[in-house]
Amino acid sequence: MRKARRHREELGEVIEVFADRPGPKTVTGIVLGWVLFTGLTFINPGETPLLAVAPGIIFAVMLGLILLYLSGERLIVCERGMLVGSIAPGIRPYAIPYQQITPGSIAGVAGANRYLKEVGLQGQLAQSTLRASWWTKNGVHFVACSAEDARRGRGRFTLALDPIPRSIDGRWIWFAATGRQSAKSAIETIARTASAAGYPQLAQAALDRGVVELTGNPEDAHRQMPGHPPVRRDGVR
Repeated sequence: MRKARRHREELGEVIEVFADRPGPKTVTGIVLGWVLFTGLTFINPGETPLLAVAPGIIFAVMLGLILLYLSGERLIVCERGMLVGSIAPGIRPYAIPYQQITPGSIAGVAGANRYLKEVGLQGQLAQSTLRASWWTKNGVHFVACSAEDARRGRGRFTLALDPIPRSIDGRWIWFAATGRQSAKSAIETIARTASAAGYPQLAQAALDRGVVELTGNPEDAHRQMPGHPPVRRDGVR
């Protein structure tokens, strides 16, 4: 909420928060990693009890910080727009007013673990505007301003993660994860707040499109997620 208050004047009050946290498998993997690393230190333990347990404590802190940053992803719906991105310490989310979102481009997404494959970005570096992890199940797709604009001039070192415009109208494609929470709930909240903020066309188009279950087939991206260019016969978008 503290980070959302920075944008209160522009976006208004927070209406609802959707969190995308690591699932049980990821958390279990981190715990097993700690057990493994700690166990290895006891093969040749320190000369004193303190030195023997110190590596385990250090590994716990390191892996705890990793889990903290992995758990920071949010979609925060406000009265006049959205905040998208991580709220982990030292990181600020991107601010996107409704007036900067292309009407008709909002779509709820289920099967979001297939998102990167469907948009042709599987195996590539993470991007500022695509907030999806391997455990992500649901989310919201839309077309809006650039990541640089949404940062409000901060975080210049993240420019390396900013994508080029990929939408058919020369704008930027975004994906905001809602975790295990329903994408339908996110769409309804966005539509309700957008309509109240004076953007009924944006709201109604979002409700009409609703939620799509991704196939993972790149040829379906332009039909399921507005703004994506169709794949040409040679396989290029």
